[in-house]
Amino acid sequence: MRKRVIKYGIISLIGIYLIFQFLPVGDYCSGLGNFLTSLFIVGLLILIVFVLAVRNLIRIKKKKEKFDFIPLIIVLFFGVIWYFLVDMTDKKFWTEKSLIGFVEEEGTPKSGTLVLFKNGSFGASYHRADYSCTYPGDYEIIDNRLILKRTDLTELTDSIFTTKYLIGRKDSILKPIENGFMEIGISKMEE
Repeated sequence: MRKRVIKYGIISLIGIYLIFQFLPVGDYCSGLGNFLTSLFIVGLLILIVFVLAVRNLIRIKKKKEKFDFIPLIIVLFFGVIWYFLVDMTDKKFWTEKSLIGFVEEEGTPKSGTLVLFKNGSFGASYHRADYSCTYPGDYEIIDNRLILKRTDLTELTDSIFTTKYLIGRKDSILKPIENGFMEIGISKMEE
């Protein structure tokens, strides 16, 4: 019995580590390294289940035991969750987007995506060549001014985003109030 608990525990811990790489909690980064690591972990889980299945089949042949489906079920459970997390383009599935904006710094691999959600939160994603980091927070719109309530946003995004913008609905842009920042082109905006 103890061997089974350890076996299931190890498989579950590996699966939990796989899932936590892609959960959008707080500030999070992802990129090619995360994806390659997750593929390695998925391969490791498949290998473990294969070895356990072969051992099970040998025991069935010798001792007439029942096949142990629990490792397979655990791996399938974590695999399905991982697949949906990787495939999930909308990281906040519990709320709808109200504005999506893009900014790209010419001549560099730096760019950014700003997403405002209907529940008053935002996600500012800073993209580099092989990874991107998302910094969430809350926002407020007063008249035609957008205020991103995150004081360290400029430093975290390498000056791609600032915290105060004028909303130009006619031009579909967010104009930074401070100098030295680029305008953000809006691709989707709800009235």
